Amino acid sequence: MKFDFQRFAGPQFWKRFWLMLFGIFFMGFFLSFLRKVSWGLDPYTFQNENIRQRLGWTLGNWQLLLNAILFVVVVVFDRRLIGLGTIFNWVLIGYTADFFTWLWTKLIPQDVFTAPSFLWLKVLIFVFAILLFITSASVYMNADSGLSPYDAVAYIISQKLNRIPFFICRICYDLFAIAVGIVSTIGTSISFKTSFVGSFVMALLLGPAIQLVGRFINKYILKTNEVA
Repeated sequence: MKFDFQRFAGPQFWKRFWLMLFGIFFMGFFLSFLRKVSWGLDPYTFQNENIRQRLGWTLGNWQLLLNAILFVVVVVFDRRLIGLGTIFNWVLIGYTADFFTWLWTKLIPQDVFTAPSFLWLKVLIFVFAILLFITSASVYMNADSGLSPYDAVAYIISQKLNRIPFFICRICYDLFAIAVGIVSTIGTSISFKTSFVGSFVMALLLGPAIQLVGRFINKYILKTNEVA
């Protein structure tokens, strides 16, 4: 998944651009459902959701700031990972999730997410949202249009530890983000217990999913022989 400026500006540009935009939009979209269900988020959002609650910020505002800090790390260590996808992800996901979370609050009765009689529906929403979020994240990362600051740092670490497979590095990296999210709740009334299990599951699945979806995209959409 090394970013290549020549390939980015070449004949595959528009395919990669729309794959990137599709992945980023639906990451924010499905995050909004996961936030409403409260059974688990991707590790980075789990961390940021807990921190932003502690600060009293919106997810979009906090993520914008943290991504800016991580972006500096990427600039220092591997600028090749920066592209349009970096900027779109940096700015859009948090605010997209905030918007749709607000929209569901207005359109969907709260009982759907809290009443025991709707448990079956809550389970269904959670399963589909978590699977489709992981798929969307994998599509965006394999579009090779630049990685988000968070994902780019994961890639930089895996390159430094090149004897360890990427998906192993990614799992450990995501587990660390979950740990930061848990620590950030200490001394507050923020509850992470119901969302911890789902976030842990996503941390385990995300690395392998990125490689699996990458093979599909390269073979059937971009029609290359590359393996993510």
